[in-house]
Amino acid sequence: MANEPVNTPIQTAYTDHLAAALAANQAEQASLSTRLNKLQGEEKWLAAALADTPEAIGRELSPPEVAQPVASALPVGEDAPVVPLPRAEEAGEAPAAKATTAKKTAAKKSAAAKKPPVKQGAAGGAKQAAKAEPTLGKLLIAILSKQPGEPKKVSEIQAELDAAHPDRATTVQTVRNALERLTKTDGLEKDTRQGMVLYTWPEATPAPAEEAKEAEPAAV
Repeated sequence: MANEPVNTPIQTAYTDHLAAALAANQAEQASLSTRLNKLQGEEKWLAAALADTPEAIGRELSPPEVAQPVASALPVGEDAPVVPLPRAEEAGEAPAAKATTAKKTAAKKSAAAKKPPVKQGAAGGAKQAAKAEPTLGKLLIAILSKQPGEPKKVSEIQAELDAAHPDRATTVQTVRNALERLTKTDGLEKDTRQGMVLYTWPEATPAPAEEAKEAEPAAV
C-alpha cells in the first residue's frame, strides 16, 4: 500500500490537460482526413472532365500524383515578368475618344498662345519708373527758370517743388545739394545776403545783333 501512487490535484489537472490535447489532435486528424478524401474525389472528377474536352484529346496529361498547381508554375516576386499594357491604338481606341483628346490638346495650345506676357517684377517696374521720371536737377531748373533774375531761398524753392510735384518727397538738405550742383554745372547763381543763401536763375543775355538793333536810332 505504501508504494501506491498518490494523485494530487496538480497531477490530476496535468493529466486532464494532456488528455484534452490528445483528443483535440485526434479530432483535427479526422477533420483533415475527411477534407483530404473530399479533395481527392474532386481531383479525380476534374481530371476526368478535363480529359473529355476537345483540346485535351491527344494530349498527355500529367499524373495526378505529380501534378503541380498552376500558381507554382509562375514566378513570384521580383523575378515575375512584367506584362506591358496594350497601347490605346492596339486596344482599339474608340474614334470618339481620339477626337476628344485632339480637341483638348488644341484647346491647351490655344490658351497658351492667348496667355498674356508675364509682367516684370516690382523691382524692374520701379527701375523703369525711376528712369522715366525727370531728375531733381531738371525739376529745379524748370521752377527757377520761370522767374529768372529773382533770388530765392532754399525753403521757398522746396515749397514750390512740393506744390508742383507732391509725389517727390525731398528734404531741405537734398534740395540744397542739388542747387549746389546746378551752380557748378548749369550756371545757377548763388549769393549770400545777411547770412542768408539765395539762388537765382540768370536772365537770358540778348545776342549781339539784337543789342545793335536796340542801339540804332529809330528812323524818322
